[in-house]
Amino acid sequence: MKVWAALLAVQCTAMVFSDFNPLGPKLKSQTPPKYALTAPTTSTQGYAVREKMLSISGEDFYVEREGGGRAFDIVGSNKVPFGVGGFVLDKMELKADGKLCGSIERRAVAMATAYDIYLKGECIAKIEKDVVSLTPSYKFFYEAENNGNPCYRATGSFSQRKYDIYARDGSEVATIGRQLLELMPDRADTYHVKCAAGVDPAAIVALCLVIDEDHDESDAARDASRKEGTGGDDGGGMFGFFKGPLG
Repeated sequence: MKVWAALLAVQCTAMVFSDFNPLGPKLKSQTPPKYALTAPTTSTQGYAVREKMLSISGEDFYVEREGGGRAFDIVGSNKVPFGVGGFVLDKMELKADGKLCGSIERRAVAMATAYDIYLKGECIAKIEKDVVSLTPSYKFFYEAENNGNPCYRATGSFSQRKYDIYARDGSEVATIGRQLLELMPDRADTYHVKCAAGVDPAAIVALCLVIDEDHDESDAARDASRKEGTGGDDGGGMFGFFKGPLG
């Protein structure tokens, strides 16, 4: 009895101090998108995004389902001199069960962070950082239905990897954050994604990867500036956790 009570206490503590609030807004089921990169979720589904320990590029990840089993693999390349869409700075291949869902390639010339997603030589989706909104946000478009209104929009505390994703109608369809043990700097290379039913999980993961890459770069630039100003390293996690302002 005492053991069960202790386990319950640990679970409750994890819920309270993690980024996931059990009393927060409930994710709203969606009509599956017509141009999904992979099979949409049929029920609320959780995923764990983890960076591979032996990642040469620093952009190699794997994604596991909450109930067990590999969902996606991401193979990254830094400073790739060319890609499907021409010259690119960064490239990440998103695969499900060994099958390519899309090649996520950073646009070389853009006013703000912008990635194009290619499959079989064709641009099928785009991810862009909003440069005109009052609060920072990232937008995901399917190219076949790109009318200026994104299918998904991410807003929140990106540097902390704690944010939410909304559909066109404003309903919350995914939430991203860390659980209790992952709030520590040495576990900052892991975070969790929870998706509503009817959501394209590959699109959500692609958004997460772009946000992670974008803020890794800003974290590195901020660290370099601090070292120049202080003459030393003020520490921090792999993803820059516990560093800098929100956003």
